[in-house]
Amino acid sequence: MLYLDAKIILYGAVAVIIAVIIGFAVLPGSGMIKNFIPQGPNVPTSMTAVSTQIKPLSIQYNGTSVVSSDQRNATLQTNFYVTNPNNTTIILESINYVIYYGPTVIGHGEIGQGYEDNWQSSYYFPLVAGTSSNIQDNAVIVNTGNYPDIWSAIQKGTSKITVSGTAYYAVKTAFSGSDYTTDFNFTKS
Repeated sequence: MLYLDAKIILYGAVAVIIAVIIGFAVLPGSGMIKNFIPQGPNVPTSMTAVSTQIKPLSIQYNGTSVVSSDQRNATLQTNFYVTNPNNTTIILESINYVIYYGPTVIGHGEIGQGYEDNWQSSYYFPLVAGTSSNIQDNAVIVNTGNYPDIWSAIQKGTSKITVSGTAYYAVKTAFSGSDYTTDFNFTKS
């Protein structure tokens, strides 16, 4: 009889442990926990991140300019203005972008580095709730000789540049972690 009681207690403890593990694994990602956590200024930011719907980052394009150029290479500086409209800190992991002149790809760049890319060191931008940041990158493009008109326009600074790409950002807390993306496409003359 004592053996049976110990077995019931053991099974009960295992069931409770499994329920707790499922609760921590499923609830933060499911959105169900949002109904249980109150909203307000006194709620810790880790709980706020779990309990709110994350809005997309606002990305504005502040132009691409030629920093330097010669017959073989040109350095283009691209500027983005990124705003976090959320009430929790967002980690901007990276912005990957492609630079076009008309339909022709003339360069590409990457700002930052995602968590998955490199565990030894990460280069990312934390954006505190409601803040903005001007983020710039230099991309070196090579004159292949195939598009002399495009290269001439780049050197004169008269080229019509299109920049498109994707921003990768995340919310990482002790209770959950979610990854998001925002695509963009900007044309500026």
